[in-house]
Amino acid sequence: MDENTHTNETDNTDPANRGRPESKPLPTGRPGPGSRRELGIVNGAIEAIGARATGRKRLGVFATIGRAKRLFRGWLIYSATMMPFGDLSRQDTELCILRVAFLRGADYERDHHRVIGRRAGLSEAEIAAVDTWDHGFTGSRGAMLAVVDELVQNRDCTDETWAGLGPHFSEREKVGLVQLTTHYDGLATALHVLGTPADEQRR
Repeated sequence: MDENTHTNETDNTDPANRGRPESKPLPTGRPGPGSRRELGIVNGAIEAIGARATGRKRLGVFATIGRAKRLFRGWLIYSATMMPFGDLSRQDTELCILRVAFLRGADYERDHHRVIGRRAGLSEAEIAAVDTWDHGFTGSRGAMLAVVDELVQNRDCTDETWAGLGPHFSEREKVGLVQLTTHYDGLATALHVLGTPADEQRR
């Protein structure tokens, strides 16, 4: 099979062929998105620009983390060094984020990054494939997603799985992969614990 391809063939006897991880109901009594007044002038303006750019009425991730004032701006810069300005290609970056969203049942991340992934050049088939247990990716992407799976599910990576990255990624890219994965895993936790609901589309 060619490098970086995937197949839709699945083995129905494989226990991995189970349903998508379920999203947990959001907890109540959590901060959730703040109003633009609560965010302040700077963070409120950033959230408003982000919402307009993404076609949402409000951008919940910004409106929630933006409550933390200075932390929010530092978080924005840190996040941008991984997406969209990370060491991995834009398409590989989006595949990793979508895989984290799948494994965590993180609908907020999935909703946003399906759109971003399309803009980055992922096909509908690739976006659908990474949202299944038996994604069928091979080559560098198969090795990359194997690491993502172990990091999210086990909080570690076996030597065998890590060795699979060797022929495909530089040491710098390997560091970027781990940081990207753990960042979006943590973000999935934060958005759930803080009670961030799905964004409404702007009409």
